[in-house]
Amino acid sequence: MQELNNEQKKAVEHLDGPCLVLAGPGSGKTRVIAHRIVNLVVEKNIPPTRILAISFTKVSSLDIKKKTIELSNDDRIKKVNFGTFHSIFFRILRRYDNIGLEDLISENDRYQLMKIILKQNKITNFSEDDIGEVLSEISYVKNELMNAKKFKSSKFDSDVFENIYNSYENGKNKINKIDFDDMLIKTYEILFKNEEILNIIRQVFRYILIDEFQDINKVQFEIIKLIAHNKNNLFVVGDEDQSIYGFRGSRPDFMVDFSNYFENAKKIFLKKNYRSKRNIISISQNLISKNTNRYKKTIIPEIKQDGDIKIQYSLDIDDEAKKIASEIKLLVEKGREYSDFAIIYRTNRQSRAFVDVFMDNRIPFILKDVPRSIYDHWVSLDLIAYLKVAVGISSNDDWARIINKPYRYISKSVIKKAIDSDDFFEYLIKTDDIKSFQKKDLEDLYEDLNYIKGLAPEYAISYIRSTLDYDRYILEYCHDRKIKSKQIIEVMDEFEISSKGYKTILDFFKHISEVKVEIKKRTENKVNNSMNSIMSEGVILTTMHSAKGLEFKNVYVVGVNEGTIPFNNSEDIEDMNLEEERRLMYVAVTRAKESLTISIPQKKFNKKINQSRFIKELYGK
Repeated sequence: MQELNNEQKKAVEHLDGPCLVLAGPGSGKTRVIAHRIVNLVVEKNIPPTRILAISFTKVSSLDIKKKTIELSNDDRIKKVNFGTFHSIFFRILRRYDNIGLEDLISENDRYQLMKIILKQNKITNFSEDDIGEVLSEISYVKNELMNAKKFKSSKFDSDVFENIYNSYENGKNKINKIDFDDMLIKTYEILFKNEEILNIIRQVFRYILIDEFQDINKVQFEIIKLIAHNKNNLFVVGDEDQSIYGFRGSRPDFMVDFSNYFENAKKIFLKKNYRSKRNIISISQNLISKNTNRYKKTIIPEIKQDGDIKIQYSLDIDDEAKKIASEIKLLVEKGREYSDFAIIYRTNRQSRAFVDVFMDNRIPFILKDVPRSIYDHWVSLDLIAYLKVAVGISSNDDWARIINKPYRYISKSVIKKAIDSDDFFEYLIKTDDIKSFQKKDLEDLYEDLNYIKGLAPEYAISYIRSTLDYDRYILEYCHDRKIKSKQIIEVMDEFEISSKGYKTILDFFKHISEVKVEIKKRTENKVNNSMNSIMSEGVILTTMHSAKGLEFKNVYVVGVNEGTIPFNNSEDIEDMNLEEERRLMYVAVTRAKESLTISIPQKKFNKKINQSRFIKELYGK
């Protein structure tokens, strides 16, 4: 207890009734949870089997368990129920609903089911990211206990999304499987409908601790309310200013309105920040104070010195990556370690420029998120197929991929015969199965492809998109299937920009191949090693979402522009959740311990862009 400050001690010594611990960045929240568990068991003689400690991830749960056990020699600590929401609720379902591991649908089967559903809805072109985003939206609807009709999808019109949602649910039911979201819903239904089971669970879990409470969603919250009632020995730790998983259903309301849900709840605020230098904390508070759905608070820096904060402008996203790479190399030459630096961005797609530049400069780096290369997106693969055909290294499958993009009225049966032939194009020109006007279009296409062959890849891609009408094909495709086109157009823009600087199409292909190998290698490293063990190997590249909980000596927050942060993924500006976007920026800024660089490109895809509104807010304007 001697190593704790006064607020931390108050939290640790709390015994009965509801308690909300507001724990800002770098305030030692994990230490508080571990100490309180030991205090309950060792000092208050609470049976460890009656204590439930919930975290949101398996890694976090194991970390808290390890730190708690290390605090005491008392073997009883090992009997505390540590787990995630899913693991705890699965135990309930296994006991009271006869649900076993064999009843859970695998991630691979979920993806395969969604692929079939999308094809049934005539959505034939989709990437792994597209499938993941649809499944994520379905999860949101279920975790919010809402009707799919009322959900506004970022990818599909409402009627299309509702049809996909219902098809997914029916598909699972047909094979008698449930997903992770169903585990939560089924647990809620059992406890809500069966008072006998609920009373047993209440007797078992008499003291409940929840870490990162700001991440809780509606169905999880409803279950916890049922179990905690009526003693409400509920101890929750979190920071509503770091509630950044709205797309999963988490929101700050459950923390802000905690006293409304649990009468006479005690509130303890961990004011001290042990992580960041004074002025980094100051500007972060300027920013987050603009949010209204929060507690007003003052954070006290333990470190009294100021850090190095600067705003850095660049021409565009590639120039941004080059400037930062040069600066990091220079600082490493002066004695810093690559692992002292982190690049934090709003969307995973922003990593492309840094991967390219870091590879060119032989700067070691670690991709924190599961990397999705833009070169694997289906529109990129279409454009790559066009380029392969142009330079004469294509297969019949490449020809088949592009022949009706845009539509050239070549039937599926003719395409199949052409694929089976020795030469796809020659077969089409010679066959009697297509009309003379179609052959004229094919001859024009052949001339265009010959012209493209001599262009630098940047201009070749632009020619395919404009003169060969590939962009028009995409817009028509999206319109016909009621898909929103904004994200797809941006992938094409990013792909075109990535080809700048390469003299020939073959040079660009070599680069694409090297990037894919590098990303695969780094993915395998993450699988084979823990994140902690590989973070010392290079500069960390991470999204704002994945940066939460981490800290770095030197942080670059990049792409701080309107439309990126705050992010607008919709044609409708009103769809933007400005307070959550501000919280994301707050999380990024508060990762920095010693220095913080806010990087602002002035152009994106050759168009002028404005700096983020958050820049002024950081400086209290």
